[in-house]
Amino acid sequence: MDALQRWRSGGQVIDVTISGTVRRIFVRTVGTGTPLLLLHGYPSSSFEWADIEPYLAPHHMVVSFDFLGFGASEKPARYRYSIIEQADLVETLCTALGLTEVTLVAYDYGAIVATELLARRTRCAVSISRCILLNAGLYADKYRPRLAQRALLIPVLGALLARAFSERVFIRAWNEVFSPEHRLDPDVARLHYRALRENDPDGDIHRKLLRYIPERIAHATRWEDALTRTDVPMSYLWGMADPVSGRAIADELRHRHPEADLVEHADAGHCPHMEIPEHIAADLLRRTIGTPR
Repeated sequence: MDALQRWRSGGQVIDVTISGTVRRIFVRTVGTGTPLLLLHGYPSSSFEWADIEPYLAPHHMVVSFDFLGFGASEKPARYRYSIIEQADLVETLCTALGLTEVTLVAYDYGAIVATELLARRTRCAVSISRCILLNAGLYADKYRPRLAQRALLIPVLGALLARAFSERVFIRAWNEVFSPEHRLDPDVARLHYRALRENDPDGDIHRKLLRYIPERIAHATRWEDALTRTDVPMSYLWGMADPVSGRAIADELRHRHPEADLVEHADAGHCPHMEIPEHIAADLLRRTIGTPR
């Protein structure tokens, strides 16, 4: 049994109604205590939290899941994915699991979903007691998606490029956003690639999920204002060697929110929770239980 199989063996696939349709969603819950809800990024799945979960579970109920279209969750054919709908999924899933209040820990794609949840705070089905964000394109004009991602969004060219999206291409492209000090393990990357590509009815799930980039631009004012106006305690754990959402986003955070609780990790890239999980776990626990024992 490989690491991905072990991760999934500790969870389950449940039925959740989203936009009036029942969908199969993979969910994993470990530990006891106040709940931490972990929202993963693109192009991976909840499996990206595998190295950090053991540090958190002795102190919290740790809940993670695969967004619709990711990992072991359902990947509907000919589907148009939406951040708005993924936020609906978070609310519905929390209700199904009996979670009324959570600390939200969100990275990349998941952090954009988190900003939508913050924007609908007064009518959100779950109360967010604290929100901790990791590297993400929080400000649309400061985010620098990779050339390949931008190309995949071009209608005809993107469809052609999607056919050439091999495991080798995936590993090379993802490794580019890790820091030089903490390179992506190719064996781990292969498991993430498998999780992304399996059960994809149209063979281009990675392209469909990238719709979050133009969607973020369209909702920039709503989601950026949510960070400014929220009364939820906010923290930011940032890999500064990230070429897509690193220093430029951190600098903008400092500019707009000089008082922000922003932790800068100079030796981490775009995926700090995968690159330096012990340090990120310590950052998280200091903000949820005080200094961990």
